Amino acid sequence: MRSLFTSAAVLAATLPAALAQTPTEAPASPAPKRPGWFGGGRGELRRPDGGGPDVEKFENVRKALDALTPEQRKRFQENFQRWSNLPPEEKKALADREIFRRKKIAEEIDAALKDSGLELDAERRELFARRYGEERHRIEEQLRKELDEKRQPLLKEVIAKLKAEFSTAAPSPGSAPKP
Repeated sequence: MRSLFTSAAVLAATLPAALAQTPTEAPASPAPKRPGWFGGGRGELRRPDGGGPDVEKFENVRKALDALTPEQRKRFQENFQRWSNLPPEEKKALADREIFRRKKIAEEIDAALKDSGLELDAERRELFARRYGEERHRIEEQLRKELDEKRQPLLKEVIAKLKAEFSTAAPSPGSAPKP
């Protein structure tokens, strides 16, 4: 849930930047209109001055949104709505946290690359970084699942203990304990 919220915040932060950029060249033919995420076809997401969005960035965002399952789309839209209702200070805090997270990930990837001893060109380095991220995500999901499995029996014990503690008759506020 937190990652979807973060994704919504990142998308919302990058979407205005993508829409504000002027493309380097105009497309040869207009893109066909189709239903979009924000109430219309691609042609409706234009700047007021008539300039178009950075087509490549916009296409990447659109493809990512189209790849989501219906449940993920619904959660994304709910999170996006929540994000859009946040005050500017909280949006900035989320954006700052995301910048910090990305910086930390980049540092970890650099360290992993250094530890591997590999000398890679830019393309292979990017592929290494992507694969490292995928594997890291897989490991973290596995650890999260294991932790949840270990937590459940412990929580049941705590609940049973608290139930026993709080189900005993408590002295009334007016009565004094007997010596």
